[in-house]
Amino acid sequence: MEMLRILYLINHAGKGGTERYVDSLARKLNGSGAEVFFAYNEEGPLADRMREMGIPVFRLEMKSRFDLKAALALAGLCRKLNIDIVHTQFLREFYIALISRLFGSRVYVVNTCHMTHAGHPADKILNKLLSFNNTRTIAVSHAAERFLVEQGMRPQHIGVIHNGVDVDYYTEEVSSGIREELGISSDSLVVVSIARFSPEKGHSFLIRAIARLLQTHGTVLSGRKPVFLLVGDGETLEECKNLASELGISDHIIFAGFRSDVRNILKGSDIYICHSRYEAFGISILEAMACSLPVITTDVGGTGEIVNDENKCGIRVEYGDEEGMANAMRLLFESSRLREEYGRNGLEAVRKDFSINAMIEKTRQVYRECV
Repeated sequence: MEMLRILYLINHAGKGGTERYVDSLARKLNGSGAEVFFAYNEEGPLADRMREMGIPVFRLEMKSRFDLKAALALAGLCRKLNIDIVHTQFLREFYIALISRLFGSRVYVVNTCHMTHAGHPADKILNKLLSFNNTRTIAVSHAAERFLVEQGMRPQHIGVIHNGVDVDYYTEEVSSGIREELGISSDSLVVVSIARFSPEKGHSFLIRAIARLLQTHGTVLSGRKPVFLLVGDGETLEECKNLASELGISDHIIFAGFRSDVRNILKGSDIYICHSRYEAFGISILEAMACSLPVITTDVGGTGEIVNDENKCGIRVEYGDEEGMANAMRLLFESSRLREEYGRNGLEAVRKDFSINAMIEKTRQVYRECV
């Protein structure tokens, strides 16, 4: 079988979960049944990682979803590189890839949906019009699949492939230096969050829940001082720092900024917390589980497909329920037995259901069905 020529197209070559998803696909598939190419609009770390892997990288300006100039340029690039499949991640590049077919590119378009909340009201109509036989959509969760159907996508063009992580990498016996680096004592209990600071990630909800916890139960729980490590940057970072200051809890929160050493951070932490308002699935949750961390997550989108009564690896809380979030944190603070049990179960669930190899093979099968 000839090697497939796949172009990964993304608007922003940034540093979030979607970018880690694209990185994993490119890293695993390039040279293994596929020849990978990468094109982007806005510069970011993902473009650098692609270059480091020796993957050809191209800049493609995409001003809007219906940028005809971008579609024409993409069609030319696909003809030049003899691309079989263009794999997109968001609607802007998805629509541009579809329009490029009008300019002579004969590519098959695969789009991955990482969302469970509606965008523009016109999306539903556009999705119905643009859901052709030469497109396939990967939903990262059953929640994302339901969202896509509600948004006008044809069910027969949608398949669910859960995100996966490299279990061997996260279970490797390596020591973490994050506590020493950030001045966190060895007997502190570290609660970590890794997420960009944007409205949909719900950092202000978490900060208010932390304030409620500390005001109600004090700053030492079961003999250990809790430290809240918030990793990430973004548009709401300064707003969240100000909120923590206003609530008088700045001394208990470390705003660590963006960091690429995810494993190092998780290995030095005790509990992982996801506080999103919207979350299609959550790669960071899987990464934490692979490091045997118990998880607290908001019950939104596809998080219930990861943390549930079947695998017993954590606690789900309704978004906005500050008391519920505070109680969940207190419960895990006070029970080392429960932390260990949830951590052990989480690792087992990742090995069984959410491995990177399973995700890659299922995606490879989608590609094969396209050509």
